Amino acid sequence: MRSMTLATLFAALSGFVILPIAGRALGAENVDGFQAFWALFFALGGVANGLMQETTRAVRSATTVTGATGAAGAAGAAGATDRGIAQSANGATAIHEIAVGPESGLAAGRAIAAPSSTPTYPLARTYPLPRTRNLLWSGLAVGLALATLVALSGPAWHSLGLDPHGGAAVAILAAGICSFSLQAAVAGALSGTQRWNIYAVLLTIDAGLRLLAALAAWALGVPHLAFEITTVVGALTWIGMVAALPAVREALRSPIDVGPGKFWTSTIQAMAAGAGTSVMVTGFPLLVTATAGAGDDRVLMGATINAILLTRAPLLVPLTSFQSAIIVWFVERREQGLRALGIPFSAVIGVGVVGAAAAWIVADPIVRLIYGDEFGLPGAVFAGLTAASVGTAALMISGNAALAFERHAVFNIGWWVAVAASVGLLLVLPLELDTRATLALLAGPIVGAVVHCLGIAAGARTARREAAAGAH
Repeated sequence: MRSMTLATLFAALSGFVILPIAGRALGAENVDGFQAFWALFFALGGVANGLMQETTRAVRSATTVTGATGAAGAAGAAGATDRGIAQSANGATAIHEIAVGPESGLAAGRAIAAPSSTPTYPLARTYPLPRTRNLLWSGLAVGLALATLVALSGPAWHSLGLDPHGGAAVAILAAGICSFSLQAAVAGALSGTQRWNIYAVLLTIDAGLRLLAALAAWALGVPHLAFEITTVVGALTWIGMVAALPAVREALRSPIDVGPGKFWTSTIQAMAAGAGTSVMVTGFPLLVTATAGAGDDRVLMGATINAILLTRAPLLVPLTSFQSAIIVWFVERREQGLRALGIPFSAVIGVGVVGAAAAWIVADPIVRLIYGDEFGLPGAVFAGLTAASVGTAALMISGNAALAFERHAVFNIGWWVAVAASVGLLLVLPLELDTRATLALLAGPIVGAVVHCLGIAAGARTARREAAAGAH
């Protein structure tokens, strides 16, 4: 995982470089249009990442089941039967041999009990053996759907504070998000098969292309549109990697643990939650822009959005890149239930406390030095926004746990509760824009994370009851 750590650090640092480059090149009075475009692209990318997350889960679960069932499992994957693992309330592990229907329509089968010395978290579901599919087609389907959405929504851009540039910006965003979706399928396949070194290369090239394009745009003094091209150029990385690396092509042919119908149902649910994720993680500047009143200062708006992006990047950019690894981590610890969240929660809280204290002291002078005085804000605002990033990080972790535990509805609801709480505060708080944004980002994610944790706990209780009933 060292390669992943280095790649995510590079991605975070490149984002830190690109944002001030755009700020210097465009100025505080014009940079909010680029910031909104940047936020919209990565917000749509967050929706596409629902495909990456579900692909990671499905591929990793299939790999786990295949490993558990051995040669018989491989035979089942060829089409004769499905074999899966179910865990009962007393901790015994049962390997079920089950007839397979078109959508893994599972019929009752015989169970062979295997002793287990470690009590396990009961799973109500028997996991069917995998089916092989080319996962790149899933990325193409998602990409075309999102590109169509971009094309149809083009006329609404101006009301969101985006600089439209006619049809050119629409074409850039549509092509970029289509390619991003294909890249999400590649990332999910690599993560599910634990090809972390190759995934790290993907992240590094993606961030490197974006950084080089930003430097070129700044050096050449080209207009706003060039920075929009810079935003999407990294999404082309998958093309070269699929063409050059047989291991990537092999990963894309990995089996998954469900049939096409179930896979797409789960993917759509994950993408719906991903839309909420996008609003909170990358699309929040759009909410600030859309909810700003006529009396809100435009320069303060640009400074606030810039502060939101900067304070969230150190924690959320690496965490976003590590989402697939986090999902794999939870898939392999499903038996622990809520206890599995203890270590990652503690880690992000520790980082956030230190970061918020540092931001209170040094963020404002550093921002003024790098960006200019017009981007300065009180230290308390920077500290509050940094603390808010901890809440969002906890929400991401709890959501990934819900997904790994196959609580897709809980995953979805938690994110949208967080969005509703944050938007409500942005609309009703009678405060300055920067304070309003800080409080909205603090409260919403905490509420959403609580929903996730309550849902995971409720799911565990239901699973135990069903397992106990089945034992009798």
